[in-house]
Amino acid sequence: MPREPYQRCSQAIFEAWLKKKIQTEPLIDSHFGWKFDAFTEIEGGVESIIIDTASGENHIVRSQYLAGCDGAGSRVRKNIKSELLGGPTPSAMYLVHFKSRDLSKLQKQGQFWHIFFTSGSVIISQDEVDTWTAHLPISLDTDWKSLDPEEAIHKVLGGSHAPCHIKVDEVLVCSSWRPSIAFAQNYATESLRVFLAGDSAHQNIPTGGYGMNTAVGDSFDLGWKLAAVINGWGGSHLLRSYEIERKPVAIRNIERSGVHHKVHQDYTEWIAEAGPGALTSSTDEGAALWERIKTHVLSHDGENKDHGVELGYRYNGSPIVVEDAHDTEAEPEWNYRDYVPSTWPGARAPHVYLDNGKTSIFDHFGPAFTLVDFTLDGRWAAQFDAIASQLQVPLKLVPLPLQQHARRVWGRDAVLIRPDDHVAWRSPVHKEEDDIERVLKIATGRDALEPSDKNTSDYTLESVKKSGFTGTVGNVGQTPVKQLAAFQK
Repeated sequence: MPREPYQRCSQAIFEAWLKKKIQTEPLIDSHFGWKFDAFTEIEGGVESIIIDTASGENHIVRSQYLAGCDGAGSRVRKNIKSELLGGPTPSAMYLVHFKSRDLSKLQKQGQFWHIFFTSGSVIISQDEVDTWTAHLPISLDTDWKSLDPEEAIHKVLGGSHAPCHIKVDEVLVCSSWRPSIAFAQNYATESLRVFLAGDSAHQNIPTGGYGMNTAVGDSFDLGWKLAAVINGWGGSHLLRSYEIERKPVAIRNIERSGVHHKVHQDYTEWIAEAGPGALTSSTDEGAALWERIKTHVLSHDGENKDHGVELGYRYNGSPIVVEDAHDTEAEPEWNYRDYVPSTWPGARAPHVYLDNGKTSIFDHFGPAFTLVDFTLDGRWAAQFDAIASQLQVPLKLVPLPLQQHARRVWGRDAVLIRPDDHVAWRSPVHKEEDDIERVLKIATGRDALEPSDKNTSDYTLESVKKSGFTGTVGNVGQTPVKQLAAFQK
């Protein structure tokens, strides 16, 4: 599990904090109020047109690379003509972000994070004090700007019953959004000069909370690879591996978000089929419906418990991950629910506390590659140190000869960790040596393996093109729908 306990922080608070960090970081030039318009690939890089929205002035920015982190309606994605595969849900949500200290009603059932109502509405507690976000289902033709936000809040809180009136101290934001899941067919141009990351490359429904998790994984993966290439120690295969590694993760995550969404969609449809008042009636039919919903929700609770999705993904079949061809150990079976700590090549290295019970093994990792060596004589560290110096690969050596618990969890005498904390290689079981030069050249993208079919995950690009996702499918409004899931046809 993570080295730090879970923390909940509203995006509004987190982004404000992050903006201050960005503005004070000397390595970042920030220009809020400017927007990307278009780019042209030039010799050795990219030339972008950036518009100052306040003055309308155009600026030309030349760079070696361009990363399009410009959201679901990405202009970068449109510029590279990457088809967005997916389609919208047949409904929308009206959002009201507000303040209220009417806790006697809001917390009548106790403190909460999310409440999903049988009406399909949702309310989120942002700080458990006075800030909340209500989501009300609306039809696609609803003029949301004509809706009364306080009435919407009361309707949300009433669920399948009459509106529940509370004292609203302040309405902060009102907007409308449409649940969607989709992914870009291509994450990069053929030249590997322009890339997509985050919502520009994939969108998902918030159920499961995979959106930011997937986007951070993109940025970590692409970031270290760009840094390695720009600084001269990484080869071009690093950049080619970005899409190979990250797209299967995105496809699986957005698929799973749709599955979670459908859990809520199912019981709202049952209630609609039963007719008005069925759920609130004191009848055998009403009691049976309640029991059906209860059983359904409790048996489909992966939305907050699918740790395998969040932490257990592996970059199987990656051309820059070295597996032991002679390994007789079976790969740990993956499932949505369970996270199985493993140093299987391509997996995220597992956190484990060292013997003092306070220090995480992660705290010893370096900013580039790290070689963790559990042997008493440090033989693997010595071999890697010599070859890394010859190849000018930045490598931190971490000798842990007496850490028996960590060695037991990690399962091998030596493990090579990438800058993004994923396993690039691990030592063979029955050998005390390996072709270290080959390992480092592949891990740094100077050489590469042939990508295998394993990297396509359970949901390949072609299968999604053919039949859509099995849950629910989404898209953004600016792009025509090309693929629909079965329930949308």
